[in-house]
Amino acid sequence: MPNIRNIFSPKKIVAAALLESRTIGQLIKLHYPDALLQFLGGLGDELMLTCVARELKRRSPCLKIWQVSAAAPLLMGNPDYHAVFDRSHWEMRHSNLLNRARIRFGYSYQLSGDDVWEIPSEHIISLLLKQAKILGEVELRPYVYLSAEERRTGSMAPVQICVQSIGHRTHETWMANKLWFHERWVEVVRKLKQKWPQVTVIQLGDSLDLPLPVDFDLRAKTSLRETAGLLAASRLFVGTQGFLPHLARAVDTRSVVVMGGREHAWQTGYIANIHLERYPPCAPCWAMSRCDHVRRCMQDIGVDEVLRAIECGLDEWGGELPVQTLVLP
Repeated sequence: MPNIRNIFSPKKIVAAALLESRTIGQLIKLHYPDALLQFLGGLGDELMLTCVARELKRRSPCLKIWQVSAAAPLLMGNPDYHAVFDRSHWEMRHSNLLNRARIRFGYSYQLSGDDVWEIPSEHIISLLLKQAKILGEVELRPYVYLSAEERRTGSMAPVQICVQSIGHRTHETWMANKLWFHERWVEVVRKLKQKWPQVTVIQLGDSLDLPLPVDFDLRAKTSLRETAGLLAASRLFVGTQGFLPHLARAVDTRSVVVMGGREHAWQTGYIANIHLERYPPCAPCWAMSRCDHVRRCMQDIGVDEVLRAIECGLDEWGGELPVQTLVLP
């Protein structure tokens, strides 16, 4: 039986009262929301909720939507939100006063302690939309709104491509099964620059991501919005599945994504992108790092295949990107 004294200790009562008082302050200023979106996952997960906000707003234009987000800077200027809060707003995340409006999201849950996860049976954005009880026709894509100045600042050359080579455990949502081989990324960049000397190559990512022979190394040198501006001004993003392909799609830039078999494009990708996938019997496994086949699905993707995808992406540049639509019953 829990210790009643611990549950109702004076210190906890005071902390709860302070939390709710801060919530009341926000409610006085902004009024009660109709929906409070809350994922608190990786940056890509947070960004996908912009599709939920968009579809909710399409159905009820007067809806007041709040979001508590690790990607809060990317939601600024988005007309679908009434208010956005970053993770430091503890009261937004835990206030009982907001439970009526709060929608908690998720799409894959650990089934056991040995890296076995629930495998989504449809695109994860459609799962998020269903959790918000959205029905009818929807468009599967995220949204980021940049100013003209942010887009201008992101343009560093007439023709630019952004790339990423994720290092060992350098990201909060690091997964070994999402990674391609750094030595192959180095070769891709070298051959890219030889074949298309007019292309300026920019590296994005964390300071501990592995360096590439690029024209501009901007690892850990840009804010989230500056990163979005660079992607918006680029012909392509080239990398593995994760936050940056979601961000590129949010600013209408195509990606070449080395996916392998951990997950497939019909689960997490966008039809505008070029996905390099493999389909062994074990795929998609959704395991983070466990693999009984020495990551064969990534081993089988070679440098020349990535370069052909880049050539295709450059040829397709220009015009509006296609968007996947579906009808949620």
